[in-house]
Amino acid sequence: MKNLALLFLLIVGALICPRIVVADDQRAQEILKQARAAIGGEEILQTIQGLVLKGQYRRIMGDRELSGDRDLSILLPDKYLIEDSLSEGSLSTAIINTKGLNGQRAWNGSSGGGGGHMIIRMAGPGGQQQATPEQMEAMFRRQYGMELTRYLLAILLTPPSSLGVEYVYAGESDVEDAHAEAIDVRGPDNFAVRLFFDKQTHMPLLLSYRGRKQRIMTSFARSTGANSEDAIKKAREEADKKLAAEGAAKPEDVDFFIRLTDYKRVNGLLLPHKLTFLTETEVSEEFAVSKYQLNPHFKSDKFQKQ
Repeated sequence: MKNLALLFLLIVGALICPRIVVADDQRAQEILKQARAAIGGEEILQTIQGLVLKGQYRRIMGDRELSGDRDLSILLPDKYLIEDSLSEGSLSTAIINTKGLNGQRAWNGSSGGGGGHMIIRMAGPGGQQQATPEQMEAMFRRQYGMELTRYLLAILLTPPSSLGVEYVYAGESDVEDAHAEAIDVRGPDNFAVRLFFDKQTHMPLLLSYRGRKQRIMTSFARSTGANSEDAIKKAREEADKKLAAEGAAKPEDVDFFIRLTDYKRVNGLLLPHKLTFLTETEVSEEFAVSKYQLNPHFKSDKFQKQ
């Protein structure tokens, strides 16, 4: 992962400062049309109402590196669920970390993990140590809605039908060894991403956006029986102490990137089977997709908080 981060140092300058070109909506629409044709065509893309991605993730989270299996489910226009399993050697069962969006409701949580608990602490708005439940749900609703839209734009080049967006030509740049053209996608609530396409093949290469760098602290409690509650309390205090030690600094806006590689054909569509996430020049996560399901049948309670 470090080697990949070093590789991205070579392209960051080009991504942040592409050659300046006068905005041309017609050119943006032309690039988008070519890209949609390259991955399979408008006709197939318009039939997709839901999808599932199954695979393995590897993530840097605070001072820990986590890995395991991931199921990502989307049902248009506004349902989104990620279930990440985490297995530790001392646990009798895996921890399942979940985050979900079901219209106006949003949440996250964890289950399983016999013999252990993972404690997560996140800085609240304006750098306060811990947000209220109402603030957290509003924060999750906005965050997960944007994540859903970024996944759809990166994979299917199409936002949710409920989100009105505009496309603006952003210029040319080099992404690793490929010459690329970029378009900006802008929507309500300050939604903004930049998509990069290979100028020769028209395939999507990269999605970039600006966002707030979250301060997250984790701690893990391994205990069973009578000492379980004490271990959990100690783990919470440890995570709170780490977060407080950083002070109430104002959250920092940084550049985020999603690199799209390892394209394979699925039911007539060329879809990326490796997504590499970077925070500025640091690789923060890798998601290797082993299986896609297009228009799957979901149970009626799939996107309900369990």
